[in-house]
Amino acid sequence: MANLQVVILLIAVCFKLGAGEGTLLGFGVSAAEQKQIVDLHNSVRNQIMEGTLSGQPKGVNLLQLKYDSSLAEAAQEIANTTIFKHAAVSDDRFYVGQNLFAAASTAPGSGIANWTSAIISSWVSEHKSYTYAKCCVSGTGHYTQVIWAKTQYVGCGFSYFKTTGKYAYNYLYVCNYGPGGNSVGSYPYETES
Repeated sequence: MANLQVVILLIAVCFKLGAGEGTLLGFGVSAAEQKQIVDLHNSVRNQIMEGTLSGQPKGVNLLQLKYDSSLAEAAQEIANTTIFKHAAVSDDRFYVGQNLFAAASTAPGSGIANWTSAIISSWVSEHKSYTYAKCCVSGTGHYTQVIWAKTQYVGCGFSYFKTTGKYAYNYLYVCNYGPGGNSVGSYPYETES
């Protein structure tokens, strides 16, 4: 029953956020959060390289991520629209991948504490449903983007806004990746021979 309530809440959040009629109450990613975003991504990527992530084969070619201000600026622009929807990002350097996360609450200021850790962990938890294969396995795209070997850069945006209705206090998180992953027919990383 609790799972059904969560699904209904997420569906309601999607419809509510899709309208793009939120009033911004707060936005932005601090320098400390930027560092944590990079550290958390690289920690998971290191687990793949060490072969210590449960159920995943050891990888040999994952690059370490760096924070990218251009990707972050584009992510913040998307978050500020208050629309929970993937948006194409144009970057002359590479194709841009994207992960999104949304949450809503009935009370103000009750967002996700330590959002960087909670959200990235939720994306990584998709590995439990992922069997190493060529891209793309339904329901695991956030995870495969986080670990995509050739991705070198990440930049994120965050907005906190109010809409009308019961779940009026909304949080939207956007992370852009370059070069983007989830290329159909490709493996997310190479394994040991």
